[in-house]
Amino acid sequence: MCGILFSITPSTSPPRSTSTFLPGLISRRGPDSINTHSTTFENYTLTFASSVLSLRGKLTPQPLVDAATGSVLCWNGEAWRINATLVSRGVNDGGEVLKLLLSAETPEKGFGVIAGPWACVFFDVVRGRVWFGRDCLGRRSLLVLRKGDWKDGVTISSVGDGQEGWKEVEAEGLKYFDFQSGEEGTVPFLHREDRDGSRVSMELPFPKLNQTIEPSGCLNKDSPEVGQLKEVLLESIRIRVRDIPEPPGPGKKVRLAMLFSGGLDCSVIARLVHECLPLDEAIDLLNVAFENRRFIQARGKTDSPNKPGRRNNPPPSIRTTTPPQEPPQEGPIDPYSICPDRITGLATHAELQKVCPGRVWNFIQINIPYPELLSHRQSVINLIHPHNTEMDLSIGVAFYFASRGTGYSFPDNQPYSTPARILLSGLGADELLGGYARHGTTFRFRSYAGLLEELQLDVGRLGKRNLGRDDRVLAHWGREARYPFLDEDVVTWCLGTGVVGKCGGTEEEVIEGKRVLRLLARTLGMEGVAGEKKRAVQFGSRSAKMETGEKGKIKGTAVVS
Repeated sequence: MCGILFSITPSTSPPRSTSTFLPGLISRRGPDSINTHSTTFENYTLTFASSVLSLRGKLTPQPLVDAATGSVLCWNGEAWRINATLVSRGVNDGGEVLKLLLSAETPEKGFGVIAGPWACVFFDVVRGRVWFGRDCLGRRSLLVLRKGDWKDGVTISSVGDGQEGWKEVEAEGLKYFDFQSGEEGTVPFLHREDRDGSRVSMELPFPKLNQTIEPSGCLNKDSPEVGQLKEVLLESIRIRVRDIPEPPGPGKKVRLAMLFSGGLDCSVIARLVHECLPLDEAIDLLNVAFENRRFIQARGKTDSPNKPGRRNNPPPSIRTTTPPQEPPQEGPIDPYSICPDRITGLATHAELQKVCPGRVWNFIQINIPYPELLSHRQSVINLIHPHNTEMDLSIGVAFYFASRGTGYSFPDNQPYSTPARILLSGLGADELLGGYARHGTTFRFRSYAGLLEELQLDVGRLGKRNLGRDDRVLAHWGREARYPFLDEDVVTWCLGTGVVGKCGGTEEEVIEGKRVLRLLARTLGMEGVAGEKKRAVQFGSRSAKMETGEKGKIKGTAVVS
């Protein structure tokens, strides 16, 4: 994980001013190293700054500069494979990417053989171009700030400073500025069958959605699709956990943490991680819950505590997917123990301990009092920008505090901060396997044909979702999020498998969603997890609609004020 800050300024103009906050924000993304490099080319001054979170091989400061040509690379990514070959253990992938780009026939052909998440800026001195962009799924953030023609000056950064004008660099292809012609353009990502040679393009690494509707059938635990999904997920996880260095500093050396609600997606990933890491390695499960005064008031209680250490958790052996019906109790309500994600998180923690004997699962209660949320609110607003709705903010604060990783251990309730610099997330399963409520609703009225149309909409939006926003928030604490469901091979399997092979079952089973993943959970011994309902993070953690009175009625689509 790295932070990128790059600017082009006409040499006849004064240096392009950037916010005093930006260098600090870039540094937070990569606390191991930060360096700058400046050069002039064709009457322009180019300034590069990169911070580094060193996670593969020896610490390799950036920007990377080729001594022979003067070409410069700012790389924020993980090249898991190059030309379908795994990058060797202990090798820094940034250096391998620079060598690839310098030796490729054209830069787009070089980027086209990289598998993994990335965002970058590449100054190609030989061709007189600056190339920049994000992978086709948009798994890393990149923003651009300009007031007109790029030749009048432009800034490209991993994160903005909240001022107006920043826009997401769309994950639609590799973009460039050409110093000789003054042109700008995009080399688009296209499916193989859509590349007719009429224009330069990059091939998407996965197929179009399989539109076949197989003869009606019901998936079961012995269906081949269940085993196939397990194998592609296992390989995706192995790649993402195989070479994690020990965190720096004294204390516990937990290398891996998970964004953990106890729901289906993250819990299946956690269970499969157990098969990929040595048994003596502990794993931190980060579970965030908020003091939601609006919800507490609705329960008829107004004297909620502010102490994040207070607990009144129901027994983790009791699994429920709705807020528990607790008997009347004297004194204030513990606002964290009644959060849905805390309840399911503790239940799944107990289930993991049962099915994975010998593994230490550290369940970390990240409890956020309302005043603490308010003190960080503006920071999160700046990080999610240019996203700016109430829903963006409620999701952003949940990821922000979860990634901070500071809370209380369970069950001894001792202060704890995770040392792990890698966070695994279950994001992506809903879009690929039909996990949203609207998928079930559409199926109820229009069967598999309607479900396919909904899945096609989700697939078409994969690169336009909110991963850039999430990356800006999660990386703020010097940690890197990795998404096993969004591995190119996993996406290829999900898109290539017919809809019945992913979702097939009785009407009730299809409406429940992600049928093949639920069956996989059962084969892994996670019967409780297999029955968990889909719940958005902002509702499970209770980070949404936190204000009382009229403010609590604001819609999620409203712009943050």
